[in-house]
Amino acid sequence: MRSRRIPSAFIALLAALFFAPLAKADPVENAVKDIRAKYNKIEGAKLPSKSINWEPGDDPAWGKMTKYYSDGNLVKVYFNFGEGDHGGGDEYYYYWNGEFIFAFANQSYWKFTGRTKADGQEETADVNIEQRLYFANGQLIRHLYREASSTNPQLLKQIMAATENAHQNDPEFASQVQRRAILAASASSPGDIENIIYGE
Repeated sequence: MRSRRIPSAFIALLAALFFAPLAKADPVENAVKDIRAKYNKIEGAKLPSKSINWEPGDDPAWGKMTKYYSDGNLVKVYFNFGEGDHGGGDEYYYYWNGEFIFAFANQSYWKFTGRTKADGQEETADVNIEQRLYFANGQLIRHLYREASSTNPQLLKQIMAATENAHQNDPEFASQVQRRAILAASASSPGDIENIIYGE
């Protein structure tokens, strides 16, 4: 008996029905991809900028801010700040159509390891932390974190590059970054930077 061939169109239809649920779009992933595309567009452009500095002589804290514009609209803020000799932070905020969408936070500091070196001095280690925060409609949708530490500063960058991002759940930190990004958007004076660092 000759077997009947199943039409290829029927096979294609079955495959589409079977794989459709698997291929269903993830709204968070789509939002993150959209934010990354906007980030790349901002980073790929040559943007005019304005800078604001707050460097009080009687305070260990300080802050420097550079604001970048596209067609007169704020799209990026670089905020570099410190709180004394132990370290500081670099934060980059990105905006699209007036909405805060992404932050890259890079924090560095040093600490004692609790060990003593051969020369009798206390051993220290440099620490670097990178955090990427994605926002949509004013809400955090993804928070990525990675950290590297080394007693050899020259190896720290290499160690960080080999460290994978991990999903992070830190609502308090995310809220602080969001607050700074919103205040940074309207900052126009050294006093505004002081308020960002010390204000509640």
